[in-house]
This record gives sequence, structure tokens and C-alpha cells, in this order.
Amino acid sequence: MVKKPIRVWMPILAWMLAACTQSTPPPETDEAPASQPNFLLIFADDLGYTDIGAYGGEIRTPNLDELASRSVTFTNFHALPMCAPTRAMLLSGTDHHVAGLGTMFGPNFLPGLEGRDGYETYLHERVASLPERLAEVGYRSYMAGKWHLGPDPGQWPVDRGFDRSFVLLPGVGSHMVIPERQYVENNEWVEPTQEGFFSTRSYTDKLIGYIDEYHGDGQPFFAYAAYTAPHWPLQAPPDFIDRYAGVYDEGYDALRVARVERAEALGVVPETDPDYFEPVGPAWEELNLETQAHYARRMEIYAAMVENLDHHVGRLIDHLEDIGELDNTVILFMSDNGAASEQMEYNPNISARIERENSDNSLENLGEADSYISYGANWAQAATAPFNRYKGYITEGGTRVPAFILHGNGTNPTGLDGQYLSAIDVAPTLLELAGATVDSTSVQGREVAAVTGRSFARVLGADATPIYPEDHIFALELHGGRSVGQGRYKLVWEQPAVNTWWPFAIPESWYRWQLYDLQTDPGERNDISAEHPQVMRQLIDAWEDYADANQVVREVRINQFERWQTLPENYPNR
Repeated sequence: MVKKPIRVWMPILAWMLAACTQSTPPPETDEAPASQPNFLLIFADDLGYTDIGAYGGEIRTPNLDELASRSVTFTNFHALPMCAPTRAMLLSGTDHHVAGLGTMFGPNFLPGLEGRDGYETYLHERVASLPERLAEVGYRSYMAGKWHLGPDPGQWPVDRGFDRSFVLLPGVGSHMVIPERQYVENNEWVEPTQEGFFSTRSYTDKLIGYIDEYHGDGQPFFAYAAYTAPHWPLQAPPDFIDRYAGVYDEGYDALRVARVERAEALGVVPETDPDYFEPVGPAWEELNLETQAHYARRMEIYAAMVENLDHHVGRLIDHLEDIGELDNTVILFMSDNGAASEQMEYNPNISARIERENSDNSLENLGEADSYISYGANWAQAATAPFNRYKGYITEGGTRVPAFILHGNGTNPTGLDGQYLSAIDVAPTLLELAGATVDSTSVQGREVAAVTGRSFARVLGADATPIYPEDHIFALELHGGRSVGQGRYKLVWEQPAVNTWWPFAIPESWYRWQLYDLQTDPGERNDISAEHPQVMRQLIDAWEDYADANQVVREVRINQFERWQTLPENYPNR
């Protein structure tokens, strides 16, 4: 990437309040920006909050850090705690229940949701996708990467407004192999292959090819780089796999402390006492040497995947500059949920698959195409601290994600922005910048649900007015987990996360409402519901109103949780 001005940071003046804190005004320019910019949406899969350097990480991410230095960098940006619902919200600008992804699992996990409106498990026709809306104002749309919004013909990206697409249909797959009937390009199945494929590189190649195919036709484009890295299975190219050898030998507890210290210094997390965070699971020093070596290697491969992702983002940005499109491109980067805790090799279904496919998860083979491994909750906590929990949970650790936005021509302010925003706000933002009608309920000849997110396009200009008022209600639900926030307060209902293994005693705090003051307790540790019954009652009523408006099914319970509670014999020695 071509070097740009050094980043300008400023502290967040009021943590968790809806206040915009931008440090520099947009520079003057002699050239008026084009009326319709291109859009590049870079979407990482399971990337932790502090994984990249701009958010306190030690992993080498120079390209993303350079982009962040020229961006409005969000410190209170939220997704849903799992990927497909976030993607539905992202591409529709509506609540994920309205978009058909009230759940991403079938009745084997969540009984009682079959046939319910909003729980169809694909991006439903009742909403218009962002590409469908952009097409009405002259845009072409391309995507490469993970779809996870419908596996059947008629539900693919080509059916939802994308002019070109190369996608993994399900939520997870090998990074080094294209299996039979998992990938489609446009409207055709991609032939299986075990050679010449690595997800991050191949997606980048495809997206560059699509951009070049129509370059010069006078139409702006929306490019959706939906990377599957660093989602498990942990696999990395040979020239990246050993770059972090020995870096994580001190373990996840030391990494968590170091990450928090750097993130505090950057202003992207609030300052907290070192003992404030309470990790789940065994301390690093409780593991035997063999287990430590195995887990350190997992984190080495994960870091290699993140650095490789950064490398290919750099390729994409350089290409836009080479073809003269970078100056007219708005770039948005984010992750789809909190860091992933799933230790899927202990999931009964996945462990059977590992055995069936003769996967080699020995220490020497980790990261290769025939290994199938994840890195577990303890490393995930290093990427979410000081926030509570991780992917799958409705708490801050499961929903707060790194995100930043910039205009390629350098006309936007730079610095930190601490107001609450979320994935539901992305579509209306891009639509406003494109000059489209955001509130239209008729798209391409069919009636569709209204966009309910709010545009944050003005953060790219001099207007620092908050997008949402301080008293706005932010409510969520996924797989039975619930939350509702207003100002400094957040009410949370926790229960076991679907597809996430919890091998310890069920916390007493689950299956009931808890109230937190995020301004003084960002890690959601101290339940203050007894001291504030009126606040609690108001927020419960607000959540019920949200649930009614979005046809949320109450009392969702996981069908397979009991079989996940027993520690398997091969769980890490403690």
C-alpha cells in the first residue's frame, strides 16, 4: 500500500455514550468528490476486537492499521453474536428476525422455531438486499467469500442482486480445499479441487477480477470482500505458517494483559484494573507442557491467518489505486461477531467428522490442509478483554467488533468515535452515500420491509451530531440471549450459546435479567438490578416492545446443551 498521513488519535470523552469524537476536520480539496462513490466492504470472520494493531494487537497488520489511521475508527460498534444473523442485518438494514435469520440453526438445536416467520434461516424475500437497492441507482455489485444466507438455488447471491459472486454457501469450510457442492460462482456449482486454492488469496483474486471485468463502464460498484479468515479450521499458507513460532509460548493470560494495556493506551477500550477481568477456564500455568505447546501452536497459526488476511487486503487496496478507483471508494472494515471460543473438536458432530476424514491434528501437522482445529475460549478471551465473554453470547465480548470507515480520497476526519453503532446501520449508510432512497419499501417491483437502521454517513464529514440520541433503545435477541441498552445502562439475559461448548458449571446469573452500568462496568461484572428496579422494569418493557415488533419467539432453549456439559477425556490437562 502507498503510505498515507500518520494517524491522529484522540481519547474518548464519554465512554459508551452517543457522542462523536473526531479529531481532525476533513482537509480542503480542489476537486469535488464524485456523486456516487464505489464501496468496498471488508468483512472478517470471527476476528477478535484486539486482533489487529490499530486495536492493540501484536499481530502484524500494517495494511489494516494504515487504513485505520486514515479512518473514523469506531470503539462501540456492534454486531450480533453469531455470523449469519449479522450478515442478514448487514445486507438488509433491518433486524435479523425481519430478514429471516432469527436463528441460523435448525430444529435439532432449537426446537419450536419451525415454520415461524423470521426464522426461515435464509435472507428472506420480505427484505431487499443492499445490492438490490443499489442497482436502482446504477451500481454493480460483486462479492467473494462467505455467503451463509441460504444454501439452495434461488437463495444465492446471484438471486439477491450481485452481478458477480464466488461464495462458500455454508458457514464453515476448509481454507485449502473446495469440496463438492459447497461453492458456487454466479449460478453454477464450483468443481471440487484440492490444489491451488487458499480462501483469502482466492477470494481476493476473484474480487479483483470482477472489478476489472467492468472497469471503465461508467458504473460505480459495491464490492463485498466476505473473507472466511480467521474462522476455524486454523489453516495457513506455507509461507505464513511459521511466522509466529514461539511468540505465544507465555500463554493466553499474558497475552490478554498485554492486549488490554495496548488497547487502553490507544483509547479503544476503557481503562480498567488489571484484576477486573475474570477469565473462564484454566490458567495457562495449570496446563501441562504438552498441552501448552499445542495451544501455543494454535495461536501461532491463527496469527498467521490474520497477517495473511492483512496482506491480501493490501493487495486489494493497491489494485484500486493502480486502476484509479481508490480516490472514489468508501472503505468499511469490520468483523462479524466477537472472537470465536468454539473448541469444535469436542463437539460430538465435528469430532466424528474429524475421525471420519482421518484429520491429523498432531502438533507437527497443525495448520495443514488435513488438520481441523480451533483455538478455544482462553485465546478468544485475550481478544475480547476487558469485555465479557465472546462469540455466541449477547454480552459485549460477543457483540463488540473492530470497525472503521474512510474515504479513499482522504477527505474524512480521522480519530476515534465512541457512539453506539451496529451492523444494521451499514446498509442505510452506503445507500445515503450512493444517493439512493433509504426509506423505500418498493424495490425492483416488490414490496419489502423498511430499512430500520440509521445512516452514519455524516461521520465522514464535519457534522459530529450523534447518529442516535442518548436515550435511544438498542435491543437484541439471538438464540435466547437477550439484551437491551439505553445510555449507560444495559440489561442482559444470558443462557448457553448454540454451537459453543461450555464445560463448566452453569453460572447462577443465566436465565434471568441482569442490569449493568457500562460506563463504570464495561465488562458486565456487577449486577445492579437490585439498586435500580425502575430502570430494570423500563428496559424489560422496552425489550418486550422490541420482541413484539420483530416477532421474536420467547423462551428459546437449546436442545443439545446437556450432552456438551461433561468434560471429555482429552480436554486440556489442568
